[in-house]
Amino acid sequence: MKKIVFSGQRLFMKFSNLEYFEKRAAEADAKIVSIHSESDEEFIQSARDASAIVVIARKISHEIIRSLEQCELILTLSVGYDCVDLKTATERGIPVCNTPAYCTDEVANHAMTLLLALARKIHLIIPQSKNAVWDYKYTRQIYNFKDNNLGIIGLGKVGRSIVPKARGFGMTIMAYDPYLDDDIFNLLGVNRKYELDDLLREADYITIHAPLTPETYHLIDERSFGIMKKNAVLINTARGKIIDENALCKALIDRQIDSAGLDVLEQEPPSNDNPILNISNAIVTPHVAWYSEESFKNDMVQGMDEIVNVLNGHRPRYIVNPEIFGAKKNKR
Repeated sequence: MKKIVFSGQRLFMKFSNLEYFEKRAAEADAKIVSIHSESDEEFIQSARDASAIVVIARKISHEIIRSLEQCELILTLSVGYDCVDLKTATERGIPVCNTPAYCTDEVANHAMTLLLALARKIHLIIPQSKNAVWDYKYTRQIYNFKDNNLGIIGLGKVGRSIVPKARGFGMTIMAYDPYLDDDIFNLLGVNRKYELDDLLREADYITIHAPLTPETYHLIDERSFGIMKKNAVLINTARGKIIDENALCKALIDRQIDSAGLDVLEQEPPSNDNPILNISNAIVTPHVAWYSEESFKNDMVQGMDEIVNVLNGHRPRYIVNPEIFGAKKNKR
């Protein structure tokens, strides 16, 4: 019987009951084995003979991947797959897959919710109204959305889902994504920015929907905040490490930008003394943008569909290193 290893604190927090996964595993003549230890050494001992590795956020390092003897799939039950050493997996010919479509609308909705809440100063209004303060002057200044510029960094599934939502508020939409053809921008009616600096300079609202890669690590840094408008609102529902958090804290405190809405941080969960948690012009939510009852089920179904498919000898649907198939073919 094949072994499917589940691991990662966030995975077990998200899915405390693995009954569905265990039932579906039988379709591939496999069983689920849970590894709760954060020790790589213990993980290697338990997962060496695994046919599939399933994680959320748990780092699957070079050493772990090199130790796998018969692995057919590494799957992240998340859109992001930056926790996996993709280079080593590719060298070993192991498919790495994610679940990119299970929460597209939820993340886009959450990004817009943070944007709207900050723009309308809801985070300041609620505490005041609870104390029967019936005024508007402490919210100044608030502006209409019409004709304001929304800048989208990363025009993938979620970035594209933002477009009609923002357009409904009358926003003018621009985007930066160096990996897409002009046709995508034209089809969406989005103003393409070929340089990130141009987007940062012109946008009133900026929302990040890019994957975390070596190229996007601290993509938004101290220099970036110096380029942005003073009234800029920054939203991040992608990955925390895309923003230099120390630089962001300074920019918020010094009012280099207006405010920030974050569903992701550089360290999750954050320490109690993380300064971003106590900055008045920031809203922080605990990595919940993905969640709805529907997306919760979608993640399980899409993930297990992929696992069963691969372990039964078929090509994966959501592979992020498809070049392994070309390499295997060439080896033949």
